[in-house]
Amino acid sequence: MATISTPEENARMVLRIYKHFGTRPGEVLRPNKFIAMAAAWGLRTSDITDGLKHGASIGWFEASPNTSFRLTEAGFAAM
Repeated sequence: MATISTPEENARMVLRIYKHFGTRPGEVLRPNKFIAMAAAWGLRTSDITDGLKHGASIGWFEASPNTSFRLTEAGFAAM
């Protein structure tokens, strides 16, 4: 039986993607990076979307122009 990830788990999964790319605070990742990692790691893109939303609500990520997401100091510290 499949399990449903919590918003916190999804946000931490997104942090792992930032870490994979060596992202530092203030740097952005474009949507194609998240999609590529979802495919490579067998993740659902909906979980990544939910993780980005939750992470933004707790200050780990900030939406940037062109649908990119910026890693904050708080997000970097949570890695």
